[in-house]
Amino acid sequence: MTSTWFMDDEPSESFPIYTRGNVGEVFPDPVSPLTADHTWHGAGNHGLLGFMTRFTIDADELDPGQKTMFEIFGGYMFLNLSVARLMGARSSGMTPELVDLGFFGTGTSLPPYVARPKDDDPAITQRVDGMMFGWMTATEVPMVADQIAEVADIVAARPDLTTISETDLVARTREMLPMFSRLFATHSEASAAASVSMGAITVTTLGVGKPGLDLRIAGGLGGVASAEPSDVLWALGRTVAASPELTAEFDAGLDGLVDRLADLGADQVPAATDFLAGFADFTATFGSRGPNEWELRSRTWETHPELPLALIDRMRFSPDSDDPSTTRAAAHDRSVEALELLQTMVSGNEEAAGTLAIAVPAARAWIPAREQCKATIVRVIHEVRLAALELGRRMAADCRLADADHVFMLRDAELESALAGDMTETAATRQVDYLALFDVQPPYWFAGEVPDFGLRSDAPIIEGPSKTILQGMGGSAGTVEGLARVVLDPSDPLALEPGEILVAPITDPSWTPLFVPAAGVVVEVGAVMSHAVIVSRELGIPCVVSAIGATTRIEDGTRIRVNGDTGTVTILED
Repeated sequence: MTSTWFMDDEPSESFPIYTRGNVGEVFPDPVSPLTADHTWHGAGNHGLLGFMTRFTIDADELDPGQKTMFEIFGGYMFLNLSVARLMGARSSGMTPELVDLGFFGTGTSLPPYVARPKDDDPAITQRVDGMMFGWMTATEVPMVADQIAEVADIVAARPDLTTISETDLVARTREMLPMFSRLFATHSEASAAASVSMGAITVTTLGVGKPGLDLRIAGGLGGVASAEPSDVLWALGRTVAASPELTAEFDAGLDGLVDRLADLGADQVPAATDFLAGFADFTATFGSRGPNEWELRSRTWETHPELPLALIDRMRFSPDSDDPSTTRAAAHDRSVEALELLQTMVSGNEEAAGTLAIAVPAARAWIPAREQCKATIVRVIHEVRLAALELGRRMAADCRLADADHVFMLRDAELESALAGDMTETAATRQVDYLALFDVQPPYWFAGEVPDFGLRSDAPIIEGPSKTILQGMGGSAGTVEGLARVVLDPSDPLALEPGEILVAPITDPSWTPLFVPAAGVVVEVGAVMSHAVIVSRELGIPCVVSAIGATTRIEDGTRIRVNGDTGTVTILED
């Protein structure tokens, strides 16, 4: 079937190849109109273009109207693979194929790279090499810390959204656009730098015949923003496990749990008081996070506290040995040992030793910086979300919108019309059309003309050459056996038990706390710099990504073996 959305873009003629790879982790669902206008079509594209024209591309190479690297087709966000590959084509030490590997992993079918006229432009090559050299010699990224402080000030200065005027609410959403643009430019650079520095380590390990050693070296870095909520949720889970009163309330189920905990606090139950205070601090610090957190209409840990409570419910059953600080320390020790081994192996090779000496500190700076950039951006997105939610609430209250959620079906330029009551039917119609987009399956990639999108319900169960072994890509080193627990939604994780292996379609930071009780992770989408990989390395658990069809080929409850070094998942029971 042909799937179209009124926000769709036109494919570029000059850079015609698009993919869901990589961007599918950030935007697994269709993109709402307000999200598109307040992130990608405006501020995000502006920030990314600023970075890319300093790096790999000249602005005059882009087709008129082309949005650099991210565009929407059939309501879904796609990454422009043709543009992404320029980093490999226009540097002295990389290739487009290495870019593909870093972005998308193995096991993916992508079209070959076609050379472009400026690929051999010495000025561009010098520019690209110069930036890469700067990344490879960096040991800290101060601009990221500055932006954290700047956004913290914005959040702290948030007005009372329930009392300010509707005009001021609209202004609040738009005030975030310049900040988003600058943050996304920094994030784009940090992402490229992390890929380059980590790629240098990988090439070194392959050169000495030790594939997988790079995965151990990249473990236990510390300061990874997407892993930080797990520490707080773990502590809250320990509070529940140590309290008979709290345990009883969690055992009674999540429905009405917030009110029941509040009643315990009112009754001066010390454990409940401590828990509620800690949970309030958690939502104040990490409330912007949640499933599909870059999408404005998504639920977050602040707007829907039942989501983190469900994660705490899983973590409270974990043994003390699963403490993320303990597993992180163990991963760090393995990283030190792996690095010492690799240093010994390349000691007689001056070039390899020199590359390793600068690449490791650079990777340890840029990988956490990349994750922190995403966390900072998400805080800005959340400020827009909260203002939009208040707008929607008010307009639904007096029937200017049929439902508060319809505010996300508006374009930025339509907000004033909506306030006047002129968008009621349009927003309602768009909501129906938007929800229908969830039934379609976007292609993994296409070149040129946008193809027909199939229905998810018609997608065949994927069977590889072997029903026993799935070949993916090693993301975090180590081998583990256990029962597979297929989880399709991080907000409904109640079947996952400690020591089981999490099998998921994709993961974003809202999944991170589920990594703590899990013995290993298998993900259908991802590559060496994906969220699942970085967090798994941080916690020291084996991880395989790009395991295509894992959630359909592995039955829930099946015993499997995950080898994070070789990227294989072995089904031990049928």
